[in-house]
Amino acid sequence: MLETMSVDQMRERFKAIPQDIRDAHQPFSIRVWRGLSWLERVEGAGDVEGRFISLWIAFNAIYGRLDEDGRGIKDRVTWQAFMTRVVERDVDDRLGRIVRQCQPVILSIINSPYVFRPFWFEDPQWSDKLNTARRQALLNYHKGHTLAILQELFERLYVIRSQVFHGAATCGSRLNRELLEQCTDCLGHIVPTVVTILLDAGPVVEWGEVCYPPVPTR
Repeated sequence: MLETMSVDQMRERFKAIPQDIRDAHQPFSIRVWRGLSWLERVEGAGDVEGRFISLWIAFNAIYGRLDEDGRGIKDRVTWQAFMTRVVERDVDDRLGRIVRQCQPVILSIINSPYVFRPFWFEDPQWSDKLNTARRQALLNYHKGHTLAILQELFERLYVIRSQVFHGAATCGSRLNRELLEQCTDCLGHIVPTVVTILLDAGPVVEWGEVCYPPVPTR
């Protein structure tokens, strides 16, 4: 049975960190606070599109970062590096348990051509590439490679994220409804768990500078 902490529980965990430490590590505090605010929105969303959008924004709030020159880094590069660091700090293998218990759903998502980038970009070899990705996913499950499975899953989630965020999908449409629900369920397990891992790792871990940090009003 998969269980995740509620937003209230995570917020209490965050507030239990002494104020002076939170203030001294603003990028960490901002990430967690913003992420929790959008996870709270998920709990109040009554439709799958609303939950998916809020979950992705929560995820983006915690992985987004600036480079050393203060410029934004491309999404894919950022979340790939972020998930690598999160899995390294997942000492209790919570993400591994999610990956294993959600295996049928995750494989179903990975197997779908409708969230496979080459399918949409008229790649003549998209079918062969999808078959290769399927076999690799099964091999990664056999070897217990949690990070590799998550990275492949998020490649698919990013495609459906682009469809929804850029208006390339009809709200409430029956087309790909089951696929959107599956993606939303996966994010619903993964994103709160990632926030919990950040809280466990603590503010001393360097996650990079946040995008659009709060500034005092004039």
